[in-house]
Amino acid sequence: MAIVQSFGQLQAHLPAQPGAAAPPGRAYAEDLAHTYEAMYRTQPSVRTVVDFVARNVAQLGLHVYRRISDLDRERLADHELARWLQHPNDDTTGYRLTENLMQDLGIYGRGYWLKVRAKTRVQFVRIPPAQIYATGWMVPTGFLWTLPDGTEVPLPVRDVVFFRYYDPDDPLGGLSPLETLRPLLTEESSARAWRKSFWQNAARIEGVVERPLAAPKWSTDQKQSFREQWQARYGNVPGQTAVLDEGMTFRPVSFSARDSELTDSRKLTREEVASAYHVPLPLVGILDHATFSNIREQHKNLYQDCLGPSLEMLQQEYERQLLPDCDDQDRVYCEFNIADKLKGSFEEQGETLQRLVGRPVMTANEGRARLNLPSIQDDPTANQLALPLNTAGGAGTPLTAPQDYRAEAAPIIQATLRRQCAALAKYETPRDRVSAFDAERWDRELAADLARVYRAAGVEPLTAANQALQLAMTTNANTVSMLSRDDDPFAAVREESPHHG
Repeated sequence: MAIVQSFGQLQAHLPAQPGAAAPPGRAYAEDLAHTYEAMYRTQPSVRTVVDFVARNVAQLGLHVYRRISDLDRERLADHELARWLQHPNDDTTGYRLTENLMQDLGIYGRGYWLKVRAKTRVQFVRIPPAQIYATGWMVPTGFLWTLPDGTEVPLPVRDVVFFRYYDPDDPLGGLSPLETLRPLLTEESSARAWRKSFWQNAARIEGVVERPLAAPKWSTDQKQSFREQWQARYGNVPGQTAVLDEGMTFRPVSFSARDSELTDSRKLTREEVASAYHVPLPLVGILDHATFSNIREQHKNLYQDCLGPSLEMLQQEYERQLLPDCDDQDRVYCEFNIADKLKGSFEEQGETLQRLVGRPVMTANEGRARLNLPSIQDDPTANQLALPLNTAGGAGTPLTAPQDYRAEAAPIIQATLRRQCAALAKYETPRDRVSAFDAERWDRELAADLARVYRAAGVEPLTAANQALQLAMTTNANTVSMLSRDDDPFAAVREESPHHG
């Protein structure tokens, strides 16, 4: 038993005991076998999906920011809210508290934290939802915490952090997704009971013993005697072969596991549970139609459409219920770090960033550092970003080229731009032009033309080919970036040759 001080008095926070009384309000079930806790504990599909959602939300970091302007913000890594949520109390980590909260929301449709006000900080302690309920109507006016010994402890609104899914019948209760799934889970529970009985009966086939029509009629005592002998001989010992009298036959009358479609019903249960929690099916092991590409898309969907609404709800509740206890509240807000989960591989990030900014995002020395290679000290360009030839920093900014090849390379770049302009002239919208841009073809053709410039300058053939390909890819990536932004990368060549598109 842990003793903590809160709102001026000592209170005993006892661990939850099995069989604790459920709060009044919604009638969860008639017996313990159908409570939400039992559904989570005994239904593999429910536990799989609930834990999947809880673990993925808990894994995300929560960052606290200050809004400077619509285009700028400052991260507050040492803000009180960030510290409190990272270390909610002396015995719980931030990951565990968030995981427990999402499990409570998935099981009960509501979750509760107790604010324990220490001298220098506020701590958060989870309260089991089965032990507490809100009082009032529409808006909570207080909370009543029922301890395992039956003692009821009233708690003011300011000392409880309350999360819930909306319930139209009980706005303060929270509607559990398991209530919607109850009929399906009850059916699955009955199927599991049948399977258990089937295997406990040593998987014997159930049936009836038939006697010929001409056989003498048995009396009631004879029927009972035969039934008792049959059960004693074959009812409790598996693997026995029955020997029947002349003319008697055994006819099976039970359904097989295949006829009962038990495998399909178990699969259907997991699909329905995953759908109720808005989780993509391949992410919880249903791989019937899964491919590498659609699993990648489902991973994005997980953090955008599946977890996105829940994360937004948590962010707003943190700001509404936790931020007022902080000293610094000026334009402060919090945000889950979803970007780290969606940023993709290093190669995908590099390609995307280059298309967005139209130039490399790393210098040569920064790239060498990632490969654990020493930096280049005697070349100042190793600490500068290379610029493609068709990139202009602003109006009137001259085109640049690496080293001393700009004079020879510029006409080749211009010729390629003219060909691209002519090839894309028939497309009306920027999106169509971007889709029709054959990057592989233009990279190959431009690299072949530029390689001749490098070789003519005395560069070794292999190095010339690599440098030409890099310049060609950067130049074409900048062209695509400008097309995506509805800019005109062909303005200069149109002025020189108006008949080209």
